Amino acid sequence: MIIEKQIFEDYLIKLGLPDIPQLMGRFEHFHKLLTEHNKQVNLVSRKMPPQSYWVQHFLDSLLAVECLDFADKTVLDFGTGGGLPGIPIQLVSTGCEMVLLDSTAKKTKILTEIVEALSLSNTSVECARLEDYAFLARRPSFDLILCRAVALEERYYSPLRRLLKPSGHLVMYKSRSMADLEGIKHTQILAREDEHLGQRSLIQVAQRDLMKR
Repeated sequence: MIIEKQIFEDYLIKLGLPDIPQLMGRFEHFHKLLTEHNKQVNLVSRKMPPQSYWVQHFLDSLLAVECLDFADKTVLDFGTGGGLPGIPIQLVSTGCEMVLLDSTAKKTKILTEIVEALSLSNTSVECARLEDYAFLARRPSFDLILCRAVALEERYYSPLRRLLKPSGHLVMYKSRSMADLEGIKHTQILAREDEHLGQRSLIQVAQRDLMKR
């Protein structure tokens, strides 16, 4: 077993998840789908070798499971790209309703195929800009919005507030740079200095605080 894959499996064990062999089988399926589809459409950086997906994408995505309760929550993965972090979170059966949002039609078409191939219930894919999706009729309101690969630009404040429930939170995956959070009230809910991931933080912003102060 390649070292990155073993690191990921050890992490699943550390999380205390049940039936690790079956879970690894599902992640192996996702890894294969992501690797194959990424040759046609740039879902994740092609500079990264596929063996690195195990730690840099899958393990990283699951950091949120350490500090957030997803059970019975409605969750939006904003700027999902290759289904990250949404698909890994759903694969560990966290019991939430997940919407994967991306504005690129080629990506969302493939993501729909991946979600179907993985038999992910309670998971849907939407192709829209955040600003447009926020004003769609009959779309859900969210307990959590996850943002792993998009900087928090000021143009996103209003649609994010509109999409979140009053009690909801935006959760951002950050490394060293947090310049986009200047002037925004926020809370660090996870901090990690990892030999494989480097410096990683999860930052939480309440719905009411999505504005410059």
